[in-house]
This record gives sequence, structure tokens and C-alpha cells, in this order.
Amino acid sequence: MLQKDFYDDAVIFVTGATGFVGKTLLEKLLWSFPQVRCIYILIREKNGKSVNARFHEFQQHKIFERIRLNVPKRLEKLVCLKGNIESDDFGLSNTDKKILCTQVNVIFHSAATVRFNERLKVAAQVNAIGTWHLLELCKQMPQLKSFVYVSTAYCNPGRKFVDEMIYPTLPPVNWKDFVNCTKRIPDAYFNSLANYIKGPHPNTYTFTKSIAEQIVNDYKHHLPIVIVRPSIVTAAYHEPYPGWIDNIQGITGIMMEIGKGTISSILGDKNIICDIIPVDFVVNSMLLMAQKATVGIVNISNSTSGVTNPITWQQLGCLTLKWSRIYPTKRLMMYPNFKYRKSFIYHEIAVIILHYIPAFLMDLLTLLQHKKKFVLPIAKKFRQACLAGKTFSLNEWIFRNRSRYYYKQLLCSENAHNMCWDLETLNYDLYIRKFVIGIQKYLHHEHFQENSNKIKITKYFWFWSFLHIFLAFLIIYIIF
Repeated sequence: MLQKDFYDDAVIFVTGATGFVGKTLLEKLLWSFPQVRCIYILIREKNGKSVNARFHEFQQHKIFERIRLNVPKRLEKLVCLKGNIESDDFGLSNTDKKILCTQVNVIFHSAATVRFNERLKVAAQVNAIGTWHLLELCKQMPQLKSFVYVSTAYCNPGRKFVDEMIYPTLPPVNWKDFVNCTKRIPDAYFNSLANYIKGPHPNTYTFTKSIAEQIVNDYKHHLPIVIVRPSIVTAAYHEPYPGWIDNIQGITGIMMEIGKGTISSILGDKNIICDIIPVDFVVNSMLLMAQKATVGIVNISNSTSGVTNPITWQQLGCLTLKWSRIYPTKRLMMYPNFKYRKSFIYHEIAVIILHYIPAFLMDLLTLLQHKKKFVLPIAKKFRQACLAGKTFSLNEWIFRNRSRYYYKQLLCSENAHNMCWDLETLNYDLYIRKFVIGIQKYLHHEHFQENSNKIKITKYFWFWSFLHIFLAFLIIYIIF
């Protein structure tokens, strides 16, 4: 059963509150847990905007729309603290630090830099050292009941079978030595060491998240800790709104470009599992796992779908094409169609022919029309994004997630707060439909209508068909 009073009068601290997962978590807490007393979040000054100005903008964010319309008073439970995860003691004032240390019961630590090509020094400072600083601060919190660390399912890429346990880093790295090196070695030289020390890790993100898990594990005898490891986090299935998404990272950006018709080749193996997990499932996992925290052991949840309800890259691609053609975006540039290619050479040839040349011709036309919106830089950007994610599209892992049985046990309670973790019944056809519509509504800011842009996509289809027939005849003519 759910611990009946776990969130009653709870004071919660959320890091990474302005990120995709963080915002979704805050919205769920405010909407479904009215018994929570207060939620502290960390915000820093940015782009010349003060902390108060950014916090006011944050409260007006569209993710909180149903709260503003139905229970606006609950937004008053959000309390902003000035700070920066990259600073010692999070840059908190002594007063704010004292408030957290004396009041906080539950911490959700989701702050991280998720850029795959991030410099090692920055990734280490945010993902590893920031976690260490927070854990040190937690030792001064006598009321703390649970520390939830949001890691990644891919922090052990050198292992094909990943259980819900902490593994040694590959290659072996002592986290204390790593932290000392981060602080003492000059930035440029330290960043140049990335390829030599990260071993099987494809990027600095998974490497530093692996280091962070070692740090977290060393505090298990002092603090009640759990770890949630999501795989590829995607748009919401149910909450706060079907298809909710607010970033173009990873799969979302690729799906968006597929829908626009600007991606024709993807480097990947179509037959392997694409382990995606809707963001509301991740949030529910965090809220449920928080109640399993205990001193002396780190309980872990692989928040993944591959074992429970798998979908292949081929299936994901077909469904994306299906719904992108049924519900075409106003930003359609070519007829949506693409192919997976496992060969890097064939993929690069396809990129030049199908991406760069059309983009160059479109930019040439743009120049002649004296416009300033160019396509070639976008094509180059998404080539880099595809290359950065090739490890995940060309390899497959098995993530064991026995924690789902724990979730089912908790969710049998009457106190389930409208949470769900029924991945077995997740209908991917329905979900990708919501996802495609969500991209149009929340990223393209389009007003969705069932039969909009039908004429436009029909024109593109006939042009695409004519072009293929013309090229086929041209090749035959040249050969014979």
C-alpha cells in the first residue's frame, strides 16, 4: 500500500525544476498532491533576467494551465530559492540553506546537463560534483525521508544486461579522485582527456552519470536514497496533457523533422528495440520510488519499456510516418519519408544527396527571394544530432525492471493519486498519434485540426512520386 501519510504536509526540494522532467514532476505534485505543504525550487539568474523575473515567468508556463484554471492557489506552494547547481553549496545563501536543512522531507534531484557533446568539465561539474554537494547538504537535514536521484538507464553502456543494481564504472574510476582531478586540472587539458577516460561510454553524459551513481552509493549508510533510471524520455501519455512535450532533444527532434519531411535517412538498426518511456511514467516512478527509500541500501528502478512492452525502431518509424501524413504540420517542407541505414558510409551518402543538396537548393531560392531563413544549417544540426545518438540507435540493451511489481502493489491502494504504471497496456499506435499532435501543438504552436493541410501534403506526395519516377527513367536512360 501507499504510505498513507508519506506526502502529507511534506516539504519538498526539486532540482532541475525548469527542465522537462522537473516541470512535469512539479505539475503532478501540485495537481495530485494537495496535501503537500511546500515545494522549493532552485533558479539562477540567466540572460540578464533576475531570479524573481524568471520565477514569475515560470509560474505562467503553459504546463500549469489546468492548475491556474482550477486550483490557482496551489501555485503559491512553489517557493523559489536563488542558486546555481554548479556552485559550491548550490550558491545558496546561509538563510536559504538553513530553511532547507530544517524543513525538507523529500528531495527529487533531476538537475543535469543532458547534452551528449557537453565538455567533460561542465558535465562533471553539473552531473557529478553537483550531486556530491547536494548529498553533503542532505547530511544536515534531520527531517529527510527520501532522496530520489534521477540517473539514466544508459549509465552502464558496457553491459548488455542491466539489472536494478549499481555496477562499478567501466573503466574503474574512483569518484573522489575524479572530483579532485576535475577541480585541479585546467579546463582545456581536462576536456581533452574525455576520450581517454570514459571507456565504453559514448559521451560525457552517460560517463558522468555513472560517476554520480558511485557518489550516491557511498552515502547510502547516511541517507535514505533511491535511484530512478529512465531510458529515452518522450512526450506524456496522459498527464499533464496527452502528447505534452517542450524540448526537441533526441527522438523528439528527429520525429519533428520527419514530420516536416526534412529527414530522409537515419543511422540505425530498424530491428532492435527502441526503449522509450513517456515522461508521466517517469514522474510516477519517481513519486512511487520515493516511498521505498531507506538507510543502508539504494533501491533502484529501471524506468524502461523494453522488457515490459517493447517497440522496435522500425515500428516507431512507421507509426511516426503514418500520423505525420494523416496530421501534416503547417511547416511541411517535403513529403514525410525516410529509411534506416546501418552503414555509416551509405547513410552519409544519403545525407549529402537527400538532405544537403535539397537544403542548398532551397537556400539558393531563399536568397533569390531576399529572405533570411535558411535550411542548410538545420540539416547540418540534425546530422550531428543523429550521429550523437547513433550508439542508442545501433545498439540494444536489456533493462530488468522488477520495480514494476512494487508499483503495482502500491497502486492497488485507494491513495494512488491518479498515478499509473501499466506499461503492458500502452498502445503505441495511440501514443505516437498523441506524440505527433503534441509536437504540433507544443513545439510548432499550431492549432490542431483533423483535416488541416490535407491539400498541401497531397501536392507534396504527387511531386515526391513524380520525382522518383523521373529519376528512375533518367537512370534507365543513362544506363541504356
